[in-house]
Amino acid sequence: MSVTPPPPLPVPAPTPTVEDPSAVAAAAAHQVRGPLSSIQLRLELLRDRLTGPPNASARQEIQDILREMERLSEILGQVLAWGAVDHSSGPVETVDVLGVAATRVDAWAAQACVRGVRLCLDGVAVTGTQVRGSLEQALDVFLENALHAAPEGSDICVTVYATPSLVRAEVRDQGPGMSDEEIARACEPFWRGTAGRSREGTGLGLTVAAALLAASGGHLELGRAPTGGLRAIAVLPVAD
Repeated sequence: MSVTPPPPLPVPAPTPTVEDPSAVAAAAAHQVRGPLSSIQLRLELLRDRLTGPPNASARQEIQDILREMERLSEILGQVLAWGAVDHSSGPVETVDVLGVAATRVDAWAAQACVRGVRLCLDGVAVTGTQVRGSLEQALDVFLENALHAAPEGSDICVTVYATPSLVRAEVRDQGPGMSDEEIARACEPFWRGTAGRSREGTGLGLTVAAALLAASGGHLELGRAPTGGLRAIAVLPVAD
């Protein structure tokens, strides 16, 4: 299948450094995880001991606290992932870019159906190189963000195209998109744009994706789509 690639975005999204802030944040997250797990276990045991109708409200309150603790655990997990990225080393593997894109589209299809959004996939079969899991994580971040931004009845298109040296896996939605200022800041740790402030999240998804792609010898690109919405692109080297 022949795919006419759109022009590359002019400026890659800023790649976060992982030397000082991420290392400190990851160390702090690691220290917090132990006490958090202990508290979570004790609350679960307490909830299970509260039986009978008189304790129903107390059980519900504990359940609500546990739900918030699960969210906190997810945040700590993303901080640890951010701190674990090493730009200078790490095993690099070949990856079937179109195959990975198809797998991720399939994984998000159920959520897209619930939101009334259509997912489509197009592209060429090409092999790239990556630090293990980089493309999968980047596409998951792109698709999750796109599904939150896309209006009901719209399309999210995933396209894979390549040049002799680079392969691009692009996710394009028909949502509100981002301003130039938001695009310039999108990969800053914990920063969230206007559209992202109305939903839960850590503000680390694009940060981690950009760092993983950089560790793979590639980069992340963000830009506005010609017809509205956002283009988020994972760029990787083509395998020799």
